[in-house]
Amino acid sequence: MLPFPTISATVFGAVYLFGLIGCVNESPPEPAQTVTERLIPLLADAQPDTRRTAALSLGKIGDPQSIPALVLSLSDPDDQVRQSSAWALGTMADSLSEQSQVTLVQRLTDQSDSVQQAVVLALGRIAVQKELLQVLAEAYAISSIDTQRAIIQTLSHFEFSFSFSLYLQALESPDSLTRQAAIAGLGELGDSRGLPVLRTHLLQDTSEGVRSEAAFRLGKLGTSADVPALKQAMETDPTPNVHFWASWALSQIGQET
Repeated sequence: MLPFPTISATVFGAVYLFGLIGCVNESPPEPAQTVTERLIPLLADAQPDTRRTAALSLGKIGDPQSIPALVLSLSDPDDQVRQSSAWALGTMADSLSEQSQVTLVQRLTDQSDSVQQAVVLALGRIAVQKELLQVLAEAYAISSIDTQRAIIQTLSHFEFSFSFSLYLQALESPDSLTRQAAIAGLGELGDSRGLPVLRTHLLQDTSEGVRSEAAFRLGKLGTSADVPALKQAMETDPTPNVHFWASWALSQIGQET
């Protein structure tokens, strides 16, 4: 982080931000561009509270010139600063460049749950879902396996319809945990298009965890059309865990063995 502000800059920032949130000021308000230009350097302040307040204030102003600085703040060492920066970027979602959106997607891997949630909410404010899906696919494609896994695991907790095709892409991953998260995500979506995919991975995936997840999700979503695959899994799968979940799924569908 840049060793930016001196004490005078920090004091100025605190006073100025206080003015933003309600201090009576008889002089005419400054243009948003001027305010933004004064706030941006405070994102590099030594004090986390100042950085966080600057990010929140920039989000309230919504001037797109602050986007590059807020994107950089997604890597701030302080959780609340990263969360506030993600929220601020969400308020300007329609002005984000594709590269900014990709960086935002990659922060789905953040170690903080609150930051992940702020990123998801910010992404959800991008108006054109087709464009968002393209960005998600691009970010996924250029990421390491660990990052890909984290992206899919995070998305699987949210019912975003645009995630469907990304889950299909993730099911091609050599990483079994990524595939298992994709199966879970398909289950959360509740989209009937996912049922054949679940059946295929129940019977053919090399990972016990993926097959077990597929059986569980079929128990939640499946119909009588899924019974043959579940019975086959019970008869041929070599692992007790898959047997258990396939049996459970059959009982949920109403087909006791």
